[in-house]
Amino acid sequence: MHFVTSNFNILYSNKIWEPLQKKENVVIDEGYNSFYLKLNSLKILDNYKIFHIFIYLDISNIDKTLKLLRELKKKIFTKKKIFFLYLIKYNDINLKNNNYLIKKISEFIRRINYKKQNLFIKTYLEIKNNFFNNRNKLYIRFPFDISVLKKFSENIKDSIKIINSKPYKLIILDCDNTLWGGILSEDKKQGIIYGNEGQGIIYKEFQNKLKKLKKKGFLLSISSKNNEKDVWNVMKSRRMILQKKDFFNPKINWNEKYINIRKIISELSLRPSDVIFIDDNILEIQKVKEFIKDINCLHINDPLNINKVIESDPRFQKLKILEEDILKQKQYKIRLNYEKEKKENKNNSKFFIKLKQKIKFYNCNKSNFERALQLFNKTNQFNFSLNRYNSLELEKLNNNQNYEIKLFDLKDKFGDHGLIGLYVIFKRKNIIEVVDFLISCRVFNRYVEHYVIWYILNKYKKKIIIKYFKTELNNKLVPIFLKNEYFQLEKVRRKKFTYNLIFKNKLNEIKRIFNK
Repeated sequence: MHFVTSNFNILYSNKIWEPLQKKENVVIDEGYNSFYLKLNSLKILDNYKIFHIFIYLDISNIDKTLKLLRELKKKIFTKKKIFFLYLIKYNDINLKNNNYLIKKISEFIRRINYKKQNLFIKTYLEIKNNFFNNRNKLYIRFPFDISVLKKFSENIKDSIKIINSKPYKLIILDCDNTLWGGILSEDKKQGIIYGNEGQGIIYKEFQNKLKKLKKKGFLLSISSKNNEKDVWNVMKSRRMILQKKDFFNPKINWNEKYINIRKIISELSLRPSDVIFIDDNILEIQKVKEFIKDINCLHINDPLNINKVIESDPRFQKLKILEEDILKQKQYKIRLNYEKEKKENKNNSKFFIKLKQKIKFYNCNKSNFERALQLFNKTNQFNFSLNRYNSLELEKLNNNQNYEIKLFDLKDKFGDHGLIGLYVIFKRKNIIEVVDFLISCRVFNRYVEHYVIWYILNKYKKKIIIKYFKTELNNKLVPIFLKNEYFQLEKVRRKKFTYNLIFKNKLNEIKRIFNK
């Protein structure tokens, strides 16, 4: 459930709120300027999962209000809830006051370090001067025209979309009339539109937006009909924001774009539904959609609006930026190095021994809790249960002595792949039940999944069962794995399969290819 509060009268009984209250389980604070008291209330915190906080700031209240928000940061925003903070700056006609407001808000946003909290700041809402209403502020303690409630409601809807959306993993870009204006093969580097003047500003701002997305963990790649050397040369000579190092596994040649895109996706073991292709050419867009099912495409028919289009798509947003997101590009490069060496060698035990693979297991704790949540809610292809947990549910599970949650990482001679999987077991009297078992698909077929089964069988000396819930999301990789001899089908009920785990000599052989 969602709770909406503010430092003014949020007009909880207004009809504008009704659609949100009915469809999204949103509760509107009945108090005036009660955000601080409500967010310090254990009863409120226990009853709601997501909080929307609207804060009006003018020269009379800014110092006191920001101080209260900083106190909330220390006490409340660290808790396992989600907080949306909407800052609304009064457009003061006094230039000195206005500059002071801008300075204080910018300083607050910078210092609160919200990326490490469960706090998402939607940069302060721009409300035009004619929407501020001193009469309403005086008589009903609502400093705006009533119509602004619709804007507040829309912002909450947008935030809910972000919560319910899965971010893209990979952004594939065309070059000509996308990353810059003009056609490189015709206009040459001198004629390319990019820079600090005229239409060139549009493309520079777009590249700046892409650079910020990369820093948040989105992968960038290129599929372009061009000469590769010319592309890197124009980026370097025109001192573009994006350079060769920013793109992962680019395909720049004269092949059909859909062929290049299919290769990029395949080499990264991604699903097309987690990828978006951006191009100015509608014919190329249509061709990509025709040959690659479920891929997302964005047609740039108006360069002026591209940044607005991206900001309006919730899949370009991330509530949490984890260390794994920042390291993602490095980890996919490690994967590509592995795939290259795998092609050059026979896929046998000697090859895997040379990889010097090492797996380490960890209890679920504060340092990896968010990564565990991310794995549960993003991993689909190799995921036995497809159970989705929110932070409260996972915390409750982790504190239950009958359950055990183990995360594991993978390191090899190429580098550290990070935390790539987990399992959850339920301890019965005479039976150990594997409730959840999931692994990131980027390390699938490296015998990691086999080693984890060996680890579970070796650790627990009781009867062990594992359950598989079959859906369209996990009906390919998991069934292949279940064909191994150490899985014995016990029963089937609709789409739920229960298997016994049986120790086989093959598991000992697999254990030997991993370093201790």
